[in-house]
Amino acid sequence: MKSFSSIEWKGSAKRSWDMFKNGCGNIMPTLSKLSKAFLLPIALLPIAGVFLGVGAAISSNSGADSFGYFFGTLLNKMGDVCFGNLPVLFCISVALAYTKDSGIAAITAVVGFLVMNGMQAALLHTQVMDTATIFAKTKDGWHQLVYANGGVDWAASGINMQDVISYVSASSLEVAESGKGLVVNANRELIDGAGSVYYSLLWINKIPNGLITSNIGVTSLNTGVFAGIFVGAIAAKCYNKFHQTQLPSAISFFSGTKLVPIVTFVAVIPLSFIFMFIWPYVGMGLAAFGQASGKLPGGLDSFIYEVAERSLVPFGLHHVFYAPLWWTNAGGSIAEAFNSTTTPEAQKAFVEIWMKNHVDIAQAWGITEATEAAFNIIKTNISTQYTDLWQSMGDQTMAYKVIANIKVLNFTDLEHLGLNIGRFQSGKFGFMLLGLPMAGLAMWLNVPKENRKEVMGIYFSAAFTCFLTGITEPIEYTFLFLAPWLFYGVHMPLAAISFLFAGLFKTHVSMTVSGGFIDYIVFGVIPFFGSKAMTAKSAFAILGVSAAMAPAYFFSFYFAVKYGKVMVPGRDGSASVALATKADYKASKGLNVDGSKIEGSKSTANKADAAEEARVQKATKIIEFLGGESNIVDVDACASRLRLTVKDGSLVDKDGIISLGGATGALIRGTNVQVVYGGEQEAIKPRMIKILDEQRKVKK
Repeated sequence: MKSFSSIEWKGSAKRSWDMFKNGCGNIMPTLSKLSKAFLLPIALLPIAGVFLGVGAAISSNSGADSFGYFFGTLLNKMGDVCFGNLPVLFCISVALAYTKDSGIAAITAVVGFLVMNGMQAALLHTQVMDTATIFAKTKDGWHQLVYANGGVDWAASGINMQDVISYVSASSLEVAESGKGLVVNANRELIDGAGSVYYSLLWINKIPNGLITSNIGVTSLNTGVFAGIFVGAIAAKCYNKFHQTQLPSAISFFSGTKLVPIVTFVAVIPLSFIFMFIWPYVGMGLAAFGQASGKLPGGLDSFIYEVAERSLVPFGLHHVFYAPLWWTNAGGSIAEAFNSTTTPEAQKAFVEIWMKNHVDIAQAWGITEATEAAFNIIKTNISTQYTDLWQSMGDQTMAYKVIANIKVLNFTDLEHLGLNIGRFQSGKFGFMLLGLPMAGLAMWLNVPKENRKEVMGIYFSAAFTCFLTGITEPIEYTFLFLAPWLFYGVHMPLAAISFLFAGLFKTHVSMTVSGGFIDYIVFGVIPFFGSKAMTAKSAFAILGVSAAMAPAYFFSFYFAVKYGKVMVPGRDGSASVALATKADYKASKGLNVDGSKIEGSKSTANKADAAEEARVQKATKIIEFLGGESNIVDVDACASRLRLTVKDGSLVDKDGIISLGGATGALIRGTNVQVVYGGEQEAIKPRMIKILDEQRKVKK
């Protein structure tokens, strides 16, 4: 038997490693585009979240039928509708991201989304039991119902409909009396403990009501954002492949872009069946995961989440990671929380705290004491009267739906059902309000005294931006690309600790995208003072966490930068550090990028022309440093980075790109290149696309 020598083993291992690296490099552009796609709907959420939070606070503190009530409800619904339609928004965004912002692809994605959900609606039905096996319970006992002409013959059954307490499908009266029958409603539909109907789809029975929802008016599976992402990807694929297709003359009318929605219409059929086959099981599995992770001791679930989420930030893939936890039942579910609370003690404990928090609603619903029956009344009323709240899933979606329906359910109530809403969000406030700003202060204090005044603006503006809005890129990427060990060895562990304590203290403060002061006011202060949505500890413990993280970040970064000899901006002895890009700075002085004087730079018009010329020259140089037009496959941009796909990453001159100014760093992974600018990328992207088009036309 032939054996490998050590050299052969090493050679084989090296080839395997190279294949793995190449595979990762090819995956990165796809994941990068997916992350960029998520930014479009995410960008809408801040304003929607503010409207929802402020509207809920106004309406809940205004009298019925008053101006304040209607105005607050108006704001609330304007924000709420965005979160209720996240799946189709993600569907459109993915289609746009993979097709260079094609409007045809966006419309096609909506068509595909409607077709997929329409197929599910056609095959989805409630479980109706046979008429010969229905028994009704009254205060006098059990009675078998007699059916005639499609309905119950109450006279023949010997009871009045108004006297019925419950209905059961059972093989005999003895089975019904034993409590082993199947509980149904007046329409003979199988129901759960909250009175919500179970659904059947193909061969799968007893699908919980929480896994069914209305997707833009179509009753279908509640797939969260997952189905939207897949449909958007299919629409994009169909567009890219068929939008230039020429059909035979007899059917040429359907050529080109008209062919795309037709192909997509057919292409989503197998996808719809795949979701129908597996999603009921996947959905129930995700719900089980959400419940299990919520039962981890202390804030361990929050800690683990942040280690993973922050680790993906440098690659721009953190949006892909947190999407399921924020917007699907992987992050928890209201319906599942109620349905999994089955012990009498837990049910009574919930009712007791709920009655204290909702006195008026308790009276309206006839609940006067903490009993199992009262628990079922609450479940039934919420599941039938507040279906959006009942079916909500995902950490952020649940938070927003609770704020929108604070009169019937709040965060404190849900703690008693095992739901720590905010566990994947509120930890950000700890390091965004004070932690990273203090890290910025620590870096600034490491700058030589003679340079501090010159660089004060860049550090303090970045720190204030982080505090106010939660935008961390200017600070994070400064040390990420100068010394990655600072990010992974100092920042990531501290951020995870912030989440650990936020989860431990059950701080139910939600957010839009980032945990800045504005979000804290909207989702912490206003819900607490406006409607007592949470306890004082929940609302204000986050400030204590933030206060604790401030010195932790300051001293960690101060000594790490000092003794690690990290050359943060201004520390290398240069005082020429500014927020403006190098091209903008030279243009304002009447100079080109190469330092030559711009002719006629004294006039305002000429200065504008010079600035544009400088930007064009910069874009041209970037193309050159990327290996030229022939090496560039795609040009894109996100919130802070220029994202590029090239044929050969080894041809990219990273130092050359950074030397042009404005960039705080560049990252190359296989064929994926990311250059961090923090704003200028939005000006560079269209100019690069235009220059590449011109260069390719000349080649033709």
